[in-house]
Amino acid sequence: MNKRFYIFLIYCLLALTVISGTSCSSKKNLTRTDLREFTASKLIYEVEKNKFDFDNFQAKMNLKIEINDKNFSLKGQIRMKKDSVIWTSLSLPLGLEIARFKMSNDTIYFLNRTEKTYFIEHIQILNDISPMITSFDLIQAVLIGNDINLRESDNYKVEINNNEYNLLITNKLKKSIKHKDDDWKVVMKDICIDPQLYKITKYYIKEYNNSKRKIDLQYSDFEKVNGKYVPTKIMIHIHGDFNLKVNISYSNISVDNNLEYIFNVPKKYDRIHK
Repeated sequence: MNKRFYIFLIYCLLALTVISGTSCSSKKNLTRTDLREFTASKLIYEVEKNKFDFDNFQAKMNLKIEINDKNFSLKGQIRMKKDSVIWTSLSLPLGLEIARFKMSNDTIYFLNRTEKTYFIEHIQILNDISPMITSFDLIQAVLIGNDINLRESDNYKVEINNNEYNLLITNKLKKSIKHKDDDWKVVMKDICIDPQLYKITKYYIKEYNNSKRKIDLQYSDFEKVNGKYVPTKIMIHIHGDFNLKVNISYSNISVDNNLEYIFNVPKKYDRIHK
């Protein structure tokens, strides 16, 4: 496995997106006239009120992955301690663990059992993968279908499309997503919200003057856990220097358990540096 495979696995665990340019749609039998008229601030309030919360999160997961037209499947476990740790174990369909991943607020750990190698890097390595995904908080939010970036100050406008609410914004972000020539990049966001659960169903981000850089998130099959809804299916499409599609399915979700986040490196494993 080469370095690209490591980056690809990180993308899988970050779980970010699919279906570029797709408009919002819903399976609910609602009509446009059934939907309440909301201002952007009121709609954002409803989404915030319905955020999924937890102390410890655990689930089994199945992953179907396509990278540069190559397809394969993995299964595994994911565990999260709120605002502290994200941990996953990845296995082949027959159950043999091939990789283990752990992320803290500032460090990424990755263990490759097939090649007997590992790396430990600062979380800033994510800047090399996607400048739009650079913090632990954002990755955690994406993995449970929340959004930490909905702010009234962003001046969203609300539309109703295909029986879902649609929040639209064009914004300029400096530093985190910046041209090498220091010009500001224009970032376009398109967020679809379920009108009954007030959960995000699709999240589309695009750099306006770079058609190759896109991130799409799609959430579905929401399950009520601990009084709030969490998506059990996440579809992923990341457009960049290479094309990555991931389907993630959660099962056996539980919260607020005492969990272990073990990441031990065997002595004979070789460390790989960035």
